[in-house]
Amino acid sequence: MSDNHSDNSSDQVRPVLLADRRTLRYYSTSLRHIFAGMSEELCQCALVCPPDVDAESVACMPTEIIPYPVFKSRMFWFQNRRAVLDEIGKFKPTVLHCLSAKQMRLTEYLAGQLGVPYVVSFNSAAISRLGLATSRNCAAMIASSGTIAKKLTKISRRRADRIHQINIGTFVEDTCACFSVGGRVMSMVVAQRLENAFEFEPLLNAVRHLVIDGYEFVLAIIGKGPAERGIHKMIKELGISHSVTVVPAIEPMQSVFAGADIFIQPHISMSFNPYLLDAMSVGMVVASCRAGIEDFLVEGETAVFFETDDELSIYSCLQKLMDKREVARQIAMGAQSRLRKNHSVSKMVSSLLEIYRSVGQRHKETQS
Repeated sequence: MSDNHSDNSSDQVRPVLLADRRTLRYYSTSLRHIFAGMSEELCQCALVCPPDVDAESVACMPTEIIPYPVFKSRMFWFQNRRAVLDEIGKFKPTVLHCLSAKQMRLTEYLAGQLGVPYVVSFNSAAISRLGLATSRNCAAMIASSGTIAKKLTKISRRRADRIHQINIGTFVEDTCACFSVGGRVMSMVVAQRLENAFEFEPLLNAVRHLVIDGYEFVLAIIGKGPAERGIHKMIKELGISHSVTVVPAIEPMQSVFAGADIFIQPHISMSFNPYLLDAMSVGMVVASCRAGIEDFLVEGETAVFFETDDELSIYSCLQKLMDKREVARQIAMGAQSRLRKNHSVSKMVSSLLEIYRSVGQRHKETQS
């Protein structure tokens, strides 16, 4: 790395990223990539997060970890804010980066007290005008997909110049996992938070018919949530316990996906599913419902689609992938090529650094 590169960019940027427990859990891979990339660019970062999470597995050295809240009881909210404000102040940040909607009020307060700009990431299209009002003073809004960027623009036209799309970056494997080992039992994976059991009913009915028709496979539903009990009950009632299992997430998820063939996204979600990106990066073929928010899902090129809540459509889609395995592999490799082109880690990190620098410079100009 040349001295010129270092002087002009990262050594003058000191971002503090704020994340809640859910963000650290579901976006651990991308956060790990961000902190590693920032470190390579000689950019000193800090991470504000709950004290009882394994932050060191996400934020590589020399990232500074700042716990929040220090005290669990809500009655100590003032003391918690004062403590985190003091710790961030010692770090001397140039910009704050809010990674979760739940942290927007806190981020705005801290930025105001410290006299630095802040930016907010949006990984969901479930955005309201009321929610955006909380971040009315943010210097930049970062959308993880084109669909989210369009939604932000629609409800915040006056701040359209502050909206930026930065694709979540990933490292793509040279090999393709999909049907790569002959004679291995075919495996399918669903990985997401388990919110509603009824959303899995069409998929599980389709799986039951595949079992009846003699297809041999295993389906792992990976995740936690209030729907776990209902999903277990449904699996038992359908008589497919020998083919379907529900398990918690295992980190790193990419190592799990590397031994599987088909990744299934069974229903529409307004939030970006980071596990989908992980699955595609190792070469799993994706079978997804239509109308998702992920721009990289293109029918016949990077994924195959089925109709939401239509078990016959799901059955036909999965059957096609099982019967035409070479076609499935071609789609999986097409997805990997698209990720290499549009979702590189280096591009994600450089885009973030560019925003950090530009909002910092703009803030200085307005203060002078």
